[in-house]
Amino acid sequence: MGKKKPRRNSGEGALSITSMMDMMTIILVFLLKNFSSQDISVKSSADLQLPLSSALKAPKTAVNVVVSRVDVIVDGVKVMDLESTTDEVTGQATVVVPEGELKGQLITTLYEKLLDKAEQAKDIGARAGGGEFDFKGQILMQCDKRLPFSVIRQVMYTAGQAQFSEFRFVVIKTRE
Repeated sequence: MGKKKPRRNSGEGALSITSMMDMMTIILVFLLKNFSSQDISVKSSADLQLPLSSALKAPKTAVNVVVSRVDVIVDGVKVMDLESTTDEVTGQATVVVPEGELKGQLITTLYEKLLDKAEQAKDIGARAGGGEFDFKGQILMQCDKRLPFSVIRQVMYTAGQAQFSEFRFVVIKTRE
């Protein structure tokens, strides 16, 4: 019979580099999947005062529409100006969508911009193979709390006609 090779004494059971790399990769993937950022850019101006709320839901990334007392902005690009008028009933100053922009309740300039955004999102979803990149029709709205509901209704109607059906309103979270 042959001689047995003497065993090497490796000391205290050391980990191999392959096992450590596998472990680090798993931890890294876990941390990346669980990491989320909740940054939402809010236009800071005297023309935009967001309402206060105790809402707990975190914002999600979507098409960002800002409706201030002077203009409408979609994803950082000014789409149109709003007009200030005097309410005939109360005599107070109010904000309205210019008559030339309206077709019934539809705001034509905003509709065209949002329709372009919807088509871009659908195209990106198709190229990415669907899944989480599919177009979901989500819109993130920042509306001044002093706006009349008629303006907000017209913006929401226009967004709905442009295939955006899920609305999320940005508010300032109050501490309880």
